[in-house]
Amino acid sequence: MADFRVEVRGFTVLEEIEGSWTSDDFRRLLERMDFGDTAGLAADELREMCVLSLQDREPAAAAALLLEHRLGDALGKGQIQNVSHEMLDEKLWEEYADMPLHERLFHVGSLLYQAFPGLVPVPDAVDVRLAVKANGPEGERVLSEPLHESLLARLLADGMPDSAPINRLFGDAVAGGPFPEAESIVWIVAVEPVDARTVHLQIVGSGYWLDALRETRSYESSAKADPARRG
Repeated sequence: MADFRVEVRGFTVLEEIEGSWTSDDFRRLLERMDFGDTAGLAADELREMCVLSLQDREPAAAAALLLEHRLGDALGKGQIQNVSHEMLDEKLWEEYADMPLHERLFHVGSLLYQAFPGLVPVPDAVDVRLAVKANGPEGERVLSEPLHESLLARLLADGMPDSAPINRLFGDAVAGGPFPEAESIVWIVAVEPVDARTVHLQIVGSGYWLDALRETRSYESSAKADPARRG
């Protein structure tokens, strides 16, 4: 018997992940764009002024500014210039070779889309809501502990067809063996215990990985987490 019974309670496509851009972000971006004094601006005004200021630039220049702000610690100047042009045509939160950067690239793509709708790819993260019920003592034990991304990615994959990207590209990892990419697939997770046997999960990630769960209603899973790292 599988360890879990999973029900899909909700599936929502997101153009922006709530809280990914803060008032402090907008103030710092406006400062870099020589906007002037922002002290009297409310949160919604800061966002509006930031988007308008981005629109005063060419899309690639605006992308470079956002990339420097959000990924300046991970990308060099030459990389930022290249990526700023690639973002105008490609969903780099799906396609960029360095998977750990996908979530931050989505945040950049999301704000860039607000400034240039119709000129850049539409952001398409997914918010999936699951009810996960343990079928026995082992499942209860797993749900009582912190849920690692490797377990969550396998839990999601079990509700998708074999042709889904996560199963097609990471079949061996889904089947049980090391799954470091899971941390780049599961961007955000929130866990709400319901009772001793059931938890509600909110999982946010790229639509590229999660879209295949769109038509699923319920399924069984025996997902496991990767063994804990030592040393």
